[in-house]
Amino acid sequence: MSTRNFLRRDLPLILIVLFAVPNIIYRFVADDTLKNINTTIGMWSSTISMIAWGLGMVYLFQGEYHNMKMRNTNTQKFLFGVLVGFSLLLIGLAFMYGDLANGKLGLGSAELQWWYTAFYRAQSTSFYGLMFLYLMSASYRMLRFRSIEASVLMLSGMIYIVAQASIFTIYMPWLVPISDWLYSYPNRAATTAAVMAIAFGSILIGVRQLMGRERTAVDVAS
Repeated sequence: MSTRNFLRRDLPLILIVLFAVPNIIYRFVADDTLKNINTTIGMWSSTISMIAWGLGMVYLFQGEYHNMKMRNTNTQKFLFGVLVGFSLLLIGLAFMYGDLANGKLGLGSAELQWWYTAFYRAQSTSFYGLMFLYLMSASYRMLRFRSIEASVLMLSGMIYIVAQASIFTIYMPWLVPISDWLYSYPNRAATTAAVMAIAFGSILIGVRQLMGRERTAVDVAS
């Protein structure tokens, strides 16, 4: 067994098993030692996740810098400059208004919160607005009378949407109980089935990881 294969495949599998087994046992055995182990593992996983997030940001800047060199346009340079400048501004404010002597950054300062509200929150709102637009576009393409399933889905969706507008329920009050029935029974049944599928799928992926058969967890690059 080569060292490269051990580091890329076997070592991640060993770590997964070592960290997962105490967590699984703790779900069935109430023990203070297992509790402390899981608390420590959770702390380290959060720390590693934050480090990975930081590395992801570095790779993001690297990718944007590569795109800027490939295209070499004034627009690309301006966007890259805005990205770098805004990020450095937030980092500078966090250190400037923090209490570094006690190891605290100024993430809750009024100055940093203003930048967050004025720029980041507005951008997030626009992003979710675009998601809603794409969702409506996908719904329009999907809800058509092309099959029995699509027709039933379209009629159910139209009844539920129309029942939420009082201009329709005034003249057609019978839409309300039909809408409530669709939401309470067919919709809940479909939601329950989706949750069960996610639960079984998560268990299956976890078992495959413990057995070393989940390729995406231990051997993505090969």
